[in-house]
Amino acid sequence: MDNSNTKSLLIVISISITLSVLLLIHVGWAIGAEYTLVTVLALIGWLTYSYRAVPRIDSLLPVYIICIVLLIALNTFRYTSEYASFIAIHYSAGFAQDFVMSHTTWFVWMVGLPIVILLLGGYFLSKGYRVGAFFAWWGYAYVAVESVIQLLVELRNYSLYAHHYLGGVWVAMLLFYLGCTGILKLIRPRDQLRTHEPVQPLSRRKKNLWTILIVTCIAIYGMTFYAQTGSLLPVGVIIGSMMGGLVCWRKTTSYVPADPYTVVPLYLLLQALFYIHVGEEVLTHFNQGIASITGQTWSDQDFDYLITFIGPFFWVLGAYSLWKRQAFGNFILWFMIVGMILGEPTHLLVFPIVRMVQEGVGYEYFSGMYTALFPMIPAILSLIVIVKDHRKQKEMIVHD
Repeated sequence: MDNSNTKSLLIVISISITLSVLLLIHVGWAIGAEYTLVTVLALIGWLTYSYRAVPRIDSLLPVYIICIVLLIALNTFRYTSEYASFIAIHYSAGFAQDFVMSHTTWFVWMVGLPIVILLLGGYFLSKGYRVGAFFAWWGYAYVAVESVIQLLVELRNYSLYAHHYLGGVWVAMLLFYLGCTGILKLIRPRDQLRTHEPVQPLSRRKKNLWTILIVTCIAIYGMTFYAQTGSLLPVGVIIGSMMGGLVCWRKTTSYVPADPYTVVPLYLLLQALFYIHVGEEVLTHFNQGIASITGQTWSDQDFDYLITFIGPFFWVLGAYSLWKRQAFGNFILWFMIVGMILGEPTHLLVFPIVRMVQEGVGYEYFSGMYTALFPMIPAILSLIVIVKDHRKQKEMIVHD
């Protein structure tokens, strides 16, 4: 038996058992049983079909990424329907006695944790590591189980649940289909060659049209953000990052899209670390911290929709578009690079210092401070890769 495979197997088993026990003790038997079931199914599938083979990322990764996107969409519908409160009332027997179900605990354990696992799994899968096949099995099984749970909760309590046009049901059915599709791809893999198909550069007209569309979206997002926060400080950070990303995109990857085999793994790792950062902001109420230094109200609901659900929906969708070498994904990549490198340090260098000046306090913890710099690492690596590739492309054009 290959030592690397054995090592991967032992690591997967030890982490899986530890996580299941942790969830069983601190959250309850229901979620502990769900993770145990998903992990057992993933291990059986991995050991039976994929253990000795390198995963075929060209077939598996696009469906895998879309599953993450739809899982975020499903949790958005759940938040709209007050899913956390509903299951706390009607399914309280599945949770530990000392576990208090709130939006924060629901987001950390039932939204943030699986999304981070799936994004990290996407990193291993996109790198072509053999353990990436386990995460593919785990991810497809998890979204299938989650979709069944949503259908059971929503349809068995049809007169009690706040359906909102059955949005959760429709997304759950699509998610179940994609989860099963991914599992079938793992069971019956097709031989594929890893090839780089030539992509035609955007014409000046298409580039300008994309620029107009992106600027329009930035303006809408900025106005929405300002309407919620009432302050130019956080809006300036986000919109500045978007405009910086737009300029960098026009100068570089609008001509030749970034190599997806190189940048998508880094981008998925960036998204995983960024979602951990978002989790810290939820736990420590970043919106309230911003409100305290701006004097404007930023409600929990507005923050949750914009930062924890709607934003990540498009950021992760950018990974799929990036894999397809599309303009949208390449712009989102640049936005995230600029935002992580220039925007995230504000948690350490701007927000706490503004509070020092306004309130006369010392340099103290500000929401998001502990994990703010982690996403910078893959962002800097992505920047280096893109700049090197762009220089090579320019040299090739000069020589031709």
